[in-house]
Amino acid sequence: MGYIERHIESRLKEALDIHPVVILSGPRQVGKSTLLQNAACLKGWRYITLDDSILLEQAKEDPQGLLLNETPIIIDEIQRCPELLVTIKYYVDQSKRKRRFILSGSGNVSLRGAPRETLAGRARYLHLTGFSYAEIQNRKDYFLLDRLMSGKEITSVESENNASFIESAWKGGLPEIVLASKPRVVSGLMSGYVDTYIERDIQDLVKIRYPQNFRRLMQALAKATGWESQQEELAKISGETRSNVSRHMSLLKNTQLLYELRGFMVRGETAYKQAKYYWFDSGVACFMAGISSAQELKKENIKGRFLENFIFQQLLVWASLQQTQPEFYYWKSKQTHTEVDFIIKHRDVVLPIEVKSGDSLDFRDTRSIREFLKGHPDVRFGVIIYTGKKLYPVASNVWAVPWYQL
Repeated sequence: MGYIERHIESRLKEALDIHPVVILSGPRQVGKSTLLQNAACLKGWRYITLDDSILLEQAKEDPQGLLLNETPIIIDEIQRCPELLVTIKYYVDQSKRKRRFILSGSGNVSLRGAPRETLAGRARYLHLTGFSYAEIQNRKDYFLLDRLMSGKEITSVESENNASFIESAWKGGLPEIVLASKPRVVSGLMSGYVDTYIERDIQDLVKIRYPQNFRRLMQALAKATGWESQQEELAKISGETRSNVSRHMSLLKNTQLLYELRGFMVRGETAYKQAKYYWFDSGVACFMAGISSAQELKKENIKGRFLENFIFQQLLVWASLQQTQPEFYYWKSKQTHTEVDFIIKHRDVVLPIEVKSGDSLDFRDTRSIREFLKGHPDVRFGVIIYTGKKLYPVASNVWAVPWYQL
């Protein structure tokens, strides 16, 4: 299979029309280098990777010489030489913002922190996730979430889809994993991915004294995907102190592998203080939780939570394409303990989303969203993502949406 066009390409082109520097971050192996070497809007750009030891040496010892050529330049793995940012700033200012640079690297503290100080007012920040299901299907023009969030009309439709949501959720969205044909290959790639993250990315940021405890913490968080997690319990499971658990979870969040969802609240409402956690990729979450095949994911006690993580992964892709960053929450009633999986808040619009692992819905399935809507009269309607094939109103203010149409 050839290059799969990424939705973020249009955002990248827009950013380059306005800003002299674009900074593209994202977790390891989500396809940043492939995108930068294949995007149509970057034809003719010079590509430099600081994984090349010779180029890295020049970046450190002769940065002006490395960037002397006025051709627009892509610098991959920029976190390996953050001091190069000073020279980039010099060339941008000297050229009166005519020079163009794209900087890319793993989504970690060293990449995200330094540019904000050095390139303030000069850079636009973009975030790349793994494949969305829409990208895998080469679907480009219709984004249901855009219509839902803007209040545009959606119509009932029944459509076919041959892919299994179980298989899709188990594989996730990392390009190399998605394109792998055999489960054994998927497991081997996932194992290498996690090992590289612990042994290379994390150690570049901070010394982990007990890597085995850090791995146990990741496994515990993966098994608790979509649940309310308490640090005291995580500390017992991982063998770490609570302060170290807190520090390690901050690392996972700062490297954009783990996302924390807090309880949604408006004025006069009491939110649940306990956070929920989802991984950036459902395939990584499955691997860390010890789910070694798509068949295992069919178990009723785990299927729903990892489908939630897969849907959250699609929400992250959509969020990466927005001009302003959406906020994600969950909601749980203090009185009835009724729960809605995701609440999206974007600008002045709030959208509740419930995820169901069944392939049919009835009015009873709308209870959680209807209760949320009653308590939040400014919110017009909600959505249930399910595994069926028909997009339709299951209640007057609740739409049923097939998972693959999101």
